[in-house]
Amino acid sequence: MPTAPPVVIVGAGIVGLACAAHLQRRGHPVTLIDPEPPGSQCSSGNAGMLSRASCVPLGLPGLSRKVPGWLLDPAGPLVIRPSYAAAIAPWLWRFWRSTSMARVNQIANALHALLDPTIVKWRDLAHWAGVPDLVRQEGYAFAYRSREAFEGDALGRRLRQERGIRIATLEGGMVREFDPALSPGITHLVVLPEQGHVVNPLRLAQALARRLSEGGARFVTARVRGFDLADGHVRRVLTDAEPVEAGAVVVAAGAYAKPLAAELGANVPLDTERGYHVMLSEPSVVPRIPVCDGAAKWFVTPMEEGLRVAGTVEFAGLDAEPDWRRADNMIGGIRRMLPGLTFGAVERWMGRRPSMPDSLPVIGRAPRASNAFFAFGHGHVGVAGAAPTGEIIAALVAGERPFIDPAPYAAARFA
Repeated sequence: MPTAPPVVIVGAGIVGLACAAHLQRRGHPVTLIDPEPPGSQCSSGNAGMLSRASCVPLGLPGLSRKVPGWLLDPAGPLVIRPSYAAAIAPWLWRFWRSTSMARVNQIANALHALLDPTIVKWRDLAHWAGVPDLVRQEGYAFAYRSREAFEGDALGRRLRQERGIRIATLEGGMVREFDPALSPGITHLVVLPEQGHVVNPLRLAQALARRLSEGGARFVTARVRGFDLADGHVRRVLTDAEPVEAGAVVVAAGAYAKPLAAELGANVPLDTERGYHVMLSEPSVVPRIPVCDGAAKWFVTPMEEGLRVAGTVEFAGLDAEPDWRRADNMIGGIRRMLPGLTFGAVERWMGRRPSMPDSLPVIGRAPRASNAFFAFGHGHVGVAGAAPTGEIIAALVAGERPFIDPAPYAAARFA
């Protein structure tokens, strides 16, 4: 009997791998196309958070008052390179339009629906891939150095609590009782005990890729250039090597998805928030649970290979060279959070988060092709959103109703 054409996933990052896993488990043959090894790009260098609590959009009312101070601080959480200011301006305008309280609540509801089951769904996939040990549920915390900084994040806490997220606030000496490794200068520690994390995001991606290969998945090392469309269907995926026949297509190309989405009928305002990390080997102390600096907005996560400090936002486009000062500044920050810290080698990394101005990913059917689907733009919640997204995409490919309504994530919201 002839073999059915595969579902072709464009992108072998964590979202593409999760989509492929759910599709293969439903019996679909799958092919993944990516110029880089599976999970080796943005999916490998993140903070590893499986955060049910990441329902708070980046754009909140009053944020514009904080931005000038951030931009003037070389160690601040946000940098816009002057050479990229004009290019990012339309994205920032759409970002600002999403900061009304009414829109913030809509976005928070949609993020909560997508992310609330992340730990359950990742435990399932990690077990399938043979690495259940990588998924932990130990909670995480936000650390603040003043009451003013703590109160400045009150809206985010309220949005979480209104959606059922458990939060406990520790003050003064209670902080050091909870974790003696933390600095006495931390006045408030906001603990979210239900949250999870991955202790090695790259190993998780590699385990998924290995299990997919064992199940017959094909991995093609190539860059996708476009699609061969006929009668509202994608027939072949065109690459810089050989074309690949497709029964269906999933665009999960991360920060590189915009021109592919445009060819399939969606003009989406996708841009890249460049993030940095430093991995510190042989740390002398580690926090009890992952901790986010409430002001600088980076996470410190204990991982298999050491202590990872990851975060910040830099708008500079896809091709600009890294500014390693962004990574080095986090080393000073982690020393202030963990004053007893010493460490061995330092590894620096930069990745490109695929981000939408309303903090919601693009998930759903492509306008121009009935057998093409989108799964990109997850921004800061790529790992957390990957497993739920994969399940949604697998249902859509099968013509079934997903476990949540995908309408809030549709590309049509930008039409």
